[in-house]
Amino acid sequence: MTVFDTKKIYIGLAAACILAGSTLASAAADFSYNALLPVYLKLDRTLMPNDIVDGYMETYRPEVWSRFRDDEFELQEKREETLQIMKDAIAAANPDEVFTIQTRFEFGDYNFESEKFDFQPLGEGLYFNVDQCCTSLPRQLKVFFANPKIIDGIPMEKAKAKAFLNARKSSYGTVDRVVLAKVNIRMKEVRSRGEMVAEIQEMQLYDREGRSLIMKLDGVQATAVSQ
Repeated sequence: MTVFDTKKIYIGLAAACILAGSTLASAAADFSYNALLPVYLKLDRTLMPNDIVDGYMETYRPEVWSRFRDDEFELQEKREETLQIMKDAIAAANPDEVFTIQTRFEFGDYNFESEKFDFQPLGEGLYFNVDQCCTSLPRQLKVFFANPKIIDGIPMEKAKAKAFLNARKSSYGTVDRVVLAKVNIRMKEVRSRGEMVAEIQEMQLYDREGRSLIMKLDGVQATAVSQ
């Protein structure tokens, strides 16, 4: 899984680095190709199951594909089986399911007037990307955000902000401004082949290692958990 900005790789102070594996527990679905695909297929009204049945078989029934791909009579029977499997998976997909992206961002300087740290990590052109190689299925699923400006700063009262920053300062005076983020999103629509638009529900910020929850942000209010 990768993250990109179509205008520039970094947006402001956000240096997004996707975590390949995190120990953070989550009740939401993993942000992976296999988890996203059924929802994508349910939302995409232009992509017909018959058009991708071979790719679906090759990806999710590889032994069947390998054994029968050269016999068009046997293959046609397996296509019909696979088509039903795929239709069942699409029917069972929940477009309202919440997915969790886990990544890292950097926060900026403290604004003494607004009493919050500079933090706008999700710019207009930024998207997260998951890949699946070499089939008739979409090779990439890109997820953009309908409401990226919902996350605008890390609000914190001045005294707490000072203590928070001091706790992140090394013996050499450098400050660790990296936070681990869990971004809970819900898919809204497919806007073009392989591209979805999601709505951000909430962002949870942790320390770099993901052990201590710092704050929850949802664009309406910030809930401080620990400092």
